Formats: sequence, structure tokens, C-alpha cells
Amino acid sequence: MAKTIYLARHAKSAWNTDAPTDFDRPLNSRGMDDAIRMGKALRKYGWKPEKIISSPALRAQLTCLAYCEYLGFDKSLVEWKKEHYAAYMVTLLQSLTQLPETVSSVMVLGHNPAMEDLIVHLCGDMASHQQQDGKLFTTGNVAKISIKVEWKDLVMSEATLVKLLRPKELKL
Repeated sequence: MAKTIYLARHAKSAWNTDAPTDFDRPLNSRGMDDAIRMGKALRKYGWKPEKIISSPALRAQLTCLAYCEYLGFDKSLVEWKKEHYAAYMVTLLQSLTQLPETVSSVMVLGHNPAMEDLIVHLCGDMASHQQQDGKLFTTGNVAKISIKVEWKDLVMSEATLVKLLRPKELKL
């Protein structure tokens, strides 16, 4: 049975804030608007995961909570994984391979470069999906990925990119 992974990168964050650390940086106004637009797009496309695993960094939390609101996902069920902040791709992959087989869809919400590294690791060459500036997985992006193996067997290039949503390309 096919499984679905939604890889989501947090929306655009604010840099000039009084946040004491990088972990505490919020979304900027464009980021908040994009999180809402993407939440509406996820609902429109019916992209509702059974499980959400997110970095607890403030910008990721705010993005995740916007998605939860538009998807009708109970935010108390979000699994906040501190190790997903400043993670390497392998940490995100381990979270996926440890999922129980009863879960058929999951959203992993986090940060680059790990998110982009994971999509390339899972799906292979992504050159045709890069923007003109060469960037692939920019802030606010959500990728829908299909796999046909058990979670524990997920390794390199065993997934198919179904669709890549970018906030600036949405027409809602």
C-alpha cells in the first residue's frame, strides 16, 4: 500500500527581531501570509496527514499551527521533535523509518538544508523542479511524496514526487 510523506519547510522568518536566539525567531508578515495561503492550499488539495512531526523552533511552530487550523488537525497531536531543529537529513529520515506501519501519511515540517537534502535523497534528481535561481525547496514549500515500501525500508531514491507547492505559485 502506498504511503504519503508531506515535506514542509517553515514559512519566511523575521530576521530583525528582539528574539534572543535563532530558535526563537518568528515569521515575518509575508511568512504568516504564506503559512495561511499554504494551509488553505493543503485543505483545497485534500493533503491532510494522519501525523505531523515538526521542529519546535518558533517559525516552524507558527507555520505548523496555521496548517493545523486549515486542515482541522488537532494541534495537541503534533509531535514536536527538538532534534529536528538544526537537523541533518539523516535525523529526518530516521523519524520516518521509525513510524509504525499503521501510519499511512505524515507531514515532516522543518528547516533547510535538511528538508531539501531529504527530498533529493528520497526522490533522486530534482533539477527539473528547481526555480530559475537554482533554488529547490524555499521557505513555505510543501512537497507531496509517495512511497511504496514500509517505513523501516525507506532508503535512497525510493520515493516519487507527486507535487511541489510553492506559496508564490499558488492561485487560490
